[in-house]
Parts: sequence; structure tokens; C-alpha cells
Amino acid sequence: MTLAVTTASGQLGRAIIGALKKLDTGQPLIGLARTPSKAVDLGIEIRPGDYDDTEQMTASLAGVESLLVVSSMSPPDERTGQHRNVIAAAKAAGVRKLVFTSIQGKPDTGFAPILASSLQTEQDVKDSGMDWAIGRNGIYIEPDIEYIDTYR
Repeated sequence: MTLAVTTASGQLGRAIIGALKKLDTGQPLIGLARTPSKAVDLGIEIRPGDYDDTEQMTASLAGVESLLVVSSMSPPDERTGQHRNVIAAAKAAGVRKLVFTSIQGKPDTGFAPILASSLQTEQDVKDSGMDWAIGRNGIYIEPDIEYIDTYR
């Protein structure tokens, strides 16, 4: 089974790839990155993976059976569309299973837009017709500092 992980050049994508490499399952592992040159040091095959380019993503997912989708770091109002692009590309490429890194949180906080986007993507994943799994991390502020004013 070939597994691909998105955002290979980001913090969470890198950490997931590192953990999967340590498992040493012998199964092929592919990293997807918007800027592939930023992930070549991972020691695995790296393919282009821009969430805004469904055609590119579809081509990059050729031969992938399972896809771990790390949530986009774009502003919340753009994330749902980007995630839908990845889901559509995965379907078109014949991916059989999606795993999505979602979040947990309360809807009555300043982080409601992020939570709403993640919950919509969870539903989109469930409605995709593919096998799926969803992991929910607690909200962490570090990646969203630049958007803090929009959350107030």
C-alpha cells in the first residue's frame, strides 16, 4: 500500500513522515509539498502538492492508495475549498482511504472559523465515498498567530 502525506515541508507533515519512517513498514511513502524543494531532505519521494491546484494534485496522487491530509494553514475561509480540492483529486486519482488531521474545540470561541472549516472538511471526507479516518488535535495557537486579529 502506497501512503502519501501532504504538507511534507511543514511542521506537522514532517513530523508525521518522520514517525512513519521510524515504523519502517516497508510500504512506499510519498511526501507532497507545495514547494517540493523544501522537503527533499526527508529521504522519501517528494511530489508537488498544492491544495489550490487540483489537476497537479491528481497527477501527484497517481498510485497512492492512502492519503493523509494535513489541514491547510490558509485563512479559515479558504481552507474548506482547498480541502475539497484535495478530496476531489484523491477521488480522481483512485485513492482508497483518506485520513484528515482535524481539530477539537468549542464553537463559541474566537477559533470558531477554524473549527467550522475543519468540521466541514470532516463531513466532506465522510461523504467522499472513500474509506476514512479523522484525527482531532487540540487547537494550538502557534500556526494561527498571524490571523489572531481576524479571530477577535
